[in-house]
Amino acid sequence: MSREPDKTDHLRCYAYSIPDSDPELLTALTTEHFTLQGARSQTASESSNRASLYLVSVSSTLVALGFIGQTSSGGDAFNVFVLTALPTLYILGLFTFVRLVQGVAEDFQYARAINRIRHYYVDLAGDRAHLFMLSAHDDAIGVLRNMNIRRQSAWQAYFTTPTLVAVISGVVGGAAVAFFTALAFHAEAGIAAIAGGAVAVASLTAHRRFEREYLRASLESLETLFPTPPK
Repeated sequence: MSREPDKTDHLRCYAYSIPDSDPELLTALTTEHFTLQGARSQTASESSNRASLYLVSVSSTLVALGFIGQTSSGGDAFNVFVLTALPTLYILGLFTFVRLVQGVAEDFQYARAINRIRHYYVDLAGDRAHLFMLSAHDDAIGVLRNMNIRRQSAWQAYFTTPTLVAVISGVVGGAAVAFFTALAFHAEAGIAAIAGGAVAVASLTAHRRFEREYLRASLESLETLFPTPPK
């Protein structure tokens, strides 16, 4: 006598197709996954706020320069304000840049940790692993692919928030040097502009070198367990 299929038969079959797992470990990894997602969100929010604060400071200083320039007509008050405000903005930009680079490194490490956990999920899924769209590899390629960056390029670093701040900070520093050169050495506008431009380029180069070395050291500090297989 045949019996009607039990409603839980398909659930039993599905359960048998899943590799054995430790429920406590799975709970711990799920909690860790949630915590890492929250940490990434907090890091992104902090970086955005810091960059916005710096841009607002630059904008406010430029407005103040315009008002002082109208009232003092390039007198001593204007010169003192420029030589005080621009170097201060440059230092603020330097501090902001360093913290943004640290934020990028933190976010990258969080993403690598999430990919490791996702690799465990993929192993549990077995023949249903194709349901996971994001990469489960904890190397740089795997993390970048999850950001929809399919091909690594040196130019990609110039599209980041730290580089945005580095460029603006370099321009501010270059303007300060150009103004000081023209004021202290009575140099012509062209010579002052060349001096300021050289300082701006040197500043951006130094910023980019620091970012590159810092991110490389951060990447190498954590061993890659699940590298992306070569094509």
